[in-house]
Formats: sequence, C-alpha cells, structure tokens
Amino acid sequence: MYNPKFLETLPEQQQVFLFAHEVCHVAFEHIYRSEGKDKKIWNIATDSVINALLKQDGLDMIEGGVDIPEAVNYDAEEMYNKLLNEKKEQENSQDNQEQQINQEQQTSQDNQNQQQTSQGQQDLEDKEEENDIGHDTHSLWEKAIKERKEEQQRKQGQAESQGQENKETNEKEQERRNAEEKSKIAQQGEKETFKQNKKERNKQLQELSEELVKKSSHKAGNGIQREGKKLSDIGIAVPLIDWRRLLRQAIKYDEEYTRKNARIRNGYFRYRVEQIPIHETEILLDTSGSVSEVLLKNFLRECKNILNTSKVKVGCFNTEFHGFTELKKPEDIDNMRFPIGGGTNFDVAVEAFSRKAPNKIIFTDGEADMPRKEVRNVIWVVFGNEKINPRGGKVINITGEQLRKLYQSYVIDKDDRSR
Repeated sequence: MYNPKFLETLPEQQQVFLFAHEVCHVAFEHIYRSEGKDKKIWNIATDSVINALLKQDGLDMIEGGVDIPEAVNYDAEEMYNKLLNEKKEQENSQDNQEQQINQEQQTSQDNQNQQQTSQGQQDLEDKEEENDIGHDTHSLWEKAIKERKEEQQRKQGQAESQGQENKETNEKEQERRNAEEKSKIAQQGEKETFKQNKKERNKQLQELSEELVKKSSHKAGNGIQREGKKLSDIGIAVPLIDWRRLLRQAIKYDEEYTRKNARIRNGYFRYRVEQIPIHETEILLDTSGSVSEVLLKNFLRECKNILNTSKVKVGCFNTEFHGFTELKKPEDIDNMRFPIGGGTNFDVAVEAFSRKAPNKIIFTDGEADMPRKEVRNVIWVVFGNEKINPRGGKVINITGEQLRKLYQSYVIDKDDRSR
C-alpha cells in the first residue's frame, strides 16, 4: 500500500529509491528476521543498511530516510547488535548518573531534576513505541509474522492428522522446508548480496564496453554462418529504453460487438462482446558476423524487458531471414538458438516484417548499407557508434558513453579500482 499524494511529491529518481528500499525489505526477509528482536532498533538497523547500500549504488535517497553512513559496512544483524549495545550503554550511563545524583544531592532541586530526567526517559520510551521509521511504516510486519505462524501451524496440523509414522524423518523434512523458506540472499546477507550484484553489473558493462571499442574499427564480415547456436547466461538488465512509453499502442485494449454466436434471449437479440487482443511487437535481431555474442545478449535482455509491455515475436537475420518465434515468457529467449555469422542485409530484414504489425524493432550494430525500401514505423536500436540514416523510421543510438550513464548507479569496489 502507498500514499499517492506523498508519492507524487517525489522526483522519479527518489521514487526508484523508495521502490528499491521496499523490495529489499521483502528480498532480505526483514519481516520474518525481526522475530525476537527489539522492534524499534531492528527497524532502524534494516533501514539504515538498505539506505546506505542503495546510496552507494548511486540512487538518490529520499528526504527523511534513516541515514547512517557507516551502515554500509554492516549486515542487518550486525547493525542491530551495534545499535542494541549502544542503547544498553546509554541506559547504563543514565542509571549511573541518576544513582550519583541521588547519593550526592538530597535537596528539593535534586528531586526536581530527577523528575525531569524520568519524564525525558518516558518520552524516549514513548517515541520508541512508534512504528514509523523514516519514510515508511513497518506496522504490518507483526500481522505478516502472525499469518505466517498460523500457516505453519496449519501445515503441521495436517501432517499430524495424516498419522505419519517416522517422526525422525518428519523432523528432517521440516528442517529442509525451513531452509528452503529462507531465501538465498537472506542467508548471504545484505552487504555481500549488493557486492555480488555490483560485480555482475560491472561484468556486463565491461563486456559491452570492450565490444563497443572493438566495433569502432571493425567492419562487417562475411564469415561462415553457424546455424542454431544456443547462448548461455543471457541474464537480465535494467531497460535501456522506456518501452512502455515507446510502444504505448501495444498495451491498449478495446471491445467490439459481433454477430457470431449471437442468441435471442427473453425476446431480445443479444450480441456477444469480444475483447480485441493486444497488438504484437515484431523484433528482428542482427546476428551477422559483426555482432558478437556479448552484443547479442544485450539485444536479448532488452527483448525480455519488452515482454513486460507487449506480445513479442522475435526473428533473426544476417543475409537471410530465419523466421519468427513467438515468445511468451523470458525463459523462451533463454532456450532460443541463433544463426550467428555471415553478412548483413537490411533489405531482407525490413521485408520480413508483417504488414499489420504496429510495432517493428530492429536491434543491430548498424554496420551495413541501409535498405532501399522506405519503412516508416520501424524502430532502429543501434548499439555502438555507427551512425545510420534509414529511409523512414526512428533511430535510437546506444553509444558507449550513453551506456555508462545508464549504468551510473554502479560504484566500483575499492578492490576493483586497480583493474
């Protein structure tokens, strides 16, 4: 749940920070890890660690969030123990001060000071009973924990009612289930997960940057075509383009009345209402010899992002068009095979598009002669520094510099700076 009035006051980058913050609470299971802990301190600890790590990744922190810079060096439990120890030390210090005051001073002024100290302590305790921390509330966490316990008890009751004979086997099975319920990243910890995430993003950016540098002096070749190569570790990436906005036609729905299967009911002739399906986006991938596997993987990561917005058909071309494949989920892309190698023929590519397809996209490095035919509604996405001027359509250049800006959230670890 969210407050729309509050959200509308935030710039887009701070909205991204806010969404990332909330997703981290879920991903790291902060709700369930809070059991048995001081609620107030755990909330501060988790918020401070998340915020510090997101700031390190270059996100624009929202005003009013818990900001403890040193938290970037801690996991949530480590930060919790640190804050808990500091609270205990503070309480002990206050107790010692009060004892010293009571021993040394017995005047009415002493009594007044003691009352003020007690009131201040009460105010602090009242404040610690609040659920709101920073920009979000954790008030629903207790409800989530209660519901989870009830679900676990229900499952346990079902198991007992089935009269399972081997108690030891049941206990081992329960241990296995408990381990599965705890996510991998929750076991790994916040600090290490963010570190591994940075390394993976840096690896992708490094591979792509090196490829773009190579392509600045590389010319399209006519190598031997290798049919049906399957790529490994395609992965996912942050969208380089706002496809939902660019392909807005593809997410509109409409309805129409049809005489097909119409019936007369209660003296009325009733038409059947049918929903018109969303439009498809046809995508062509340049798999010629000048396009490396690294570059092709980046094409495919964008195809996965487009799947969130539109129905998608993907086809490959070099000097030939190799047919369209309909994609329904990201895994379909991981299982595709690609004809890699050979030259590039953009005339073949534009002729492959269906006439009625409202959205047409070509992913390419741009290293070939432009098609002779004018095609007005094609989106050309060019990776690299090659400047193209096709007859019609829209050209989007993804240069090396633009890619660095798109990945500006990446912060290189100190250990990686020497590379």
